Amino acid sequence: MTDYALPRALPVSPARALAPTGRALSTRFLDFWLLGGASLLVWIVMWMLQDYRSIWAIDFHFKNLAVTSLSLSLLVNNPHFLISYKLAYPRGLAFIFAHWWQLLAVPALLLAAFAAAYAGFTTPTATLLPFVPALAGVLGAWGANTSALTTPRLGDFLFTLLFNVMFFTVGWHYTKQAFGCMMLYAHFDGYRLTSRQRNLIKWSLLSIGWMNLAYGSRQTGPLAFSHYTYYAIELPAVLVPLSTLTVVVGVLLVAWTVFRQKYVETGQLPTVNMLVPYVAMYVWWMPFMRQHEFYFLLIPLFHSLQYLVVAGKLEHARLLGSAHYEVKAAGIALGVIVAAWLSFEFMPSMLDTTLRTFDTWRIFFFFTAAMLFINIHHYFIDNVLWRSRDPVVKHYLLD
Repeated sequence: MTDYALPRALPVSPARALAPTGRALSTRFLDFWLLGGASLLVWIVMWMLQDYRSIWAIDFHFKNLAVTSLSLSLLVNNPHFLISYKLAYPRGLAFIFAHWWQLLAVPALLLAAFAAAYAGFTTPTATLLPFVPALAGVLGAWGANTSALTTPRLGDFLFTLLFNVMFFTVGWHYTKQAFGCMMLYAHFDGYRLTSRQRNLIKWSLLSIGWMNLAYGSRQTGPLAFSHYTYYAIELPAVLVPLSTLTVVVGVLLVAWTVFRQKYVETGQLPTVNMLVPYVAMYVWWMPFMRQHEFYFLLIPLFHSLQYLVVAGKLEHARLLGSAHYEVKAAGIALGVIVAAWLSFEFMPSMLDTTLRTFDTWRIFFFFTAAMLFINIHHYFIDNVLWRSRDPVVKHYLLD
């Protein structure tokens, strides 16, 4: 879920501000765990047990997480992607054409890139894009790592480019989703924020994504996805300390000018349900707090849970009161799970097997393309779905 500032909550008296209003996405207890609390508990346990991996009874479960997380993706990660399509495209042609860039142009451009990669995978990059070697030479003269720009095959170049686009959009998407969850609970709890305070929280969260991108770009060796290797586009080294400083300053400013100022003015503190997405985002992506299996395997799961609790609330509110609610809700849930499995796993893998893409190019072409497509496009879909002025969001989540 991305956000665009959810509306200001109504003012409340200091006496009433001490207690939450009782509004929730599911229940307030479950919301705490689904919006980030469960991830914090799991991270603490894994962090504490990391130094005891020599014990079989501990290491065995760490190693099992790869299979466990892949199985859970069938019920959590994949549906969280597909439900965004369910929320966007059935809203009619007027909505689709009003947001033509995100809903039509972006997927068309992605499909065109994959089509070009498939048609000319082994074509020398310099043949079709002669400016790329020249650009790599200029950057190399400045001391930059140009591995991402010197891939000899066109297919490798296009996939490397799209992997790097994905890094940027995923970072933006994760942090904006956390912000949206915070603002939603601020609205539930009557925790009124000024426009300046909301923007400060938003930019402090976005700075985490920037810092993670800066750190990740400094990894000069090859990265891997499903037996395929690619390279990150290197960013200037100075961005690492600058982005880190931005994160630290952002946290301090939010603590002082938002939470402290609100308490001084109204006696009101943010509820734990409002704070937990904020805290979780720092634990998820701060490099020095990283535990390998948690970072690569479980963060996508917890992010998807965070998304589904909000999307589920909207779908529940939309269906509530309609005839055969239980049948319709079960049908949507089952349909999203099956369609996601077919779209992201079964059909791409069948195409790869039938067309022998790995044997030919050493990449599971369609499986990798599906992963890149959904991760990139998901950001653009959410960019238009979760806006405070959107009538569906206002009616089913905020009223």
